[in-house]
Amino acid sequence: MKYYQPRSVSDALEIAQTSEGTFLAGGTDLVLHMQTGKAQPLGLIDLGKISELSEIKETDGYLDIGSMATFADMGRSELVLRNASALWLACQTMGSPQIRNQATLGGNLGNCSPAADGLPPLLALGAEVHLISKKGDEVVSLETLLSRSPLLAQETLIRGFRIPLKGLKSGFAKLGRRQALAIARLSVAVAVEMDGSKAGNVRVALGAVGRRAFLSESFSQKLSDGELNGVWIERGVEEVQRVVREALGARASAQYKRVAVSGVFREAVSTLISEGGKKA
Repeated sequence: MKYYQPRSVSDALEIAQTSEGTFLAGGTDLVLHMQTGKAQPLGLIDLGKISELSEIKETDGYLDIGSMATFADMGRSELVLRNASALWLACQTMGSPQIRNQATLGGNLGNCSPAADGLPPLLALGAEVHLISKKGDEVVSLETLLSRSPLLAQETLIRGFRIPLKGLKSGFAKLGRRQALAIARLSVAVAVEMDGSKAGNVRVALGAVGRRAFLSESFSQKLSDGELNGVWIERGVEEVQRVVREALGARASAQYKRVAVSGVFREAVSTLISEGGKKA
């Protein structure tokens, strides 16, 4: 197997076209898949030396996060805390410190596990994905991208993510088998536009419920423009239980998750954080 380490995006794309190699972004999942035989790439194109892919910055009304930004990078970033607190919270509980130092946001999307920690927060925050291939650049909403099959066309590189700076308050919570190093058995991300005590444009995304993380459209219809209080939370609990019941159907985990999601939703709402770091 051949190994490549390009120093620019253009070089990475050129190598991909000629080598049939697989992009390596962190590799915490890919390496395991290679060890078990689930993945057998002809070559690896390591994106770790392309510095622009690791940047986290504000640009033209967006928070731009490069695909090679690690969960540790994002978990230390004041920009992420201030503008995408749900994502920041997800970074605090994702795996061990060693995994957070290695795992990247682009790799999280590329592997697209149902339990991927980064995807529900990105969905709730209305993130877009910047893709690059020999056909050119494409910016597509993450929600739209997750509906595609296959997720990414051959030789497509994830350049990064764009989160619109709309002043959203957002929160995140997950349930794992144990507190430390837990892979999410269930995760909830919530984002709202606050107008005084009213929660407008409510967006709720779920992970580890279906084949991929997804945004629940019904939440926006049921909860938007309501007073953010105890009644609002209980309406949200009823709705999230209904969504989980419909998503899982007769699966063995359905009964447990339908009950457990109530607590996870309440915790996610409780973590809605303002720019000053105080709970809403």
